Amino acid sequence: MSHLHTQVKQGKQHVNSHEKHETIEQSVCSVCNNRRPKFEWKRDFTYAELHAATRGFSPTNYLSEGGFGAVFKGEFCGHKIAVKQHKCENHKGEKEFKSEVDALSKARHENVVMLLGSCTEGNNRLLVYEYVCNGSLNQHLSEHSRKLLSWQDRLKVADGAAKGLLYLHENNIIHRDMTPNNILLTHDNKVLLGDFGLARTLIEDSSYSTDCVGNLAYMAPEYAEFGKVSMKTDVYSFGVVLLQLITGLRTTDKRVGEKGLVGWARPLLREGKCQSLIDGRMINSHDCHQLYWMSRLAENCLLRDPHKRLHMSRVSL
Repeated sequence: MSHLHTQVKQGKQHVNSHEKHETIEQSVCSVCNNRRPKFEWKRDFTYAELHAATRGFSPTNYLSEGGFGAVFKGEFCGHKIAVKQHKCENHKGEKEFKSEVDALSKARHENVVMLLGSCTEGNNRLLVYEYVCNGSLNQHLSEHSRKLLSWQDRLKVADGAAKGLLYLHENNIIHRDMTPNNILLTHDNKVLLGDFGLARTLIEDSSYSTDCVGNLAYMAPEYAEFGKVSMKTDVYSFGVVLLQLITGLRTTDKRVGEKGLVGWARPLLREGKCQSLIDGRMINSHDCHQLYWMSRLAENCLLRDPHKRLHMSRVSL
């Protein structure tokens, strides 16, 4: 993130050049040794293969439930995989399945979950992704998390999510569902953006009208009110995520009252009272200089006027 990164470097807290240029093929979790598949590992799967890989979609392999289906852990040809069962009970479900395939069929980036293939056998609609070993950001920001996500790890997560979102925008893909649930982490806190059921591709950097779907707390005003979607609506959602990284709060946390997280934080951001935003668990372990710039970045992502919001090229490194 350009503004944040400049300040982070001054604090000597930045991603080193070796880590920054690491390729996907070399990327291995340093804790559990989970390895990312190679670029060219992509294929059509049969239902029988995925049924066997997940042990019959066993409850013990259940990972999560999204808006468009359940996700199960599996293993295929020595690779750990995540299999998403799409609910295609109607035309809308089929449309979301095709959108996810279209959006990610050629997407390859160190901060974007890799689509390995799909299955369209009979009425079955399944997507096969690489397995990300340490759950979602939402789990790690929870007050029930076993281990507190450190300040430096929060900066690392923000940086990785920004890079992934910039890559999508450079390839004319709008994510439309940027939430902590869809930011996946390895054990060493490398970030991969996931769940592209709502993603849309654009011919150019413009906007269009669509049905309002997703989590209202992360929706830009023009999307929630008028169904207007653009890359700047993703930027707004990213700003909400930044607020959560700073505060450690849920968007509906009782401490923010009926205003919600953004409504509660706006006056504090506007008045430069960033110390009033910091997660209480970080009060003695954060960098004040970095907090200031991260708060400024969130404020500029959350501007009501989409034309005044930052472009992801100014947010990402």
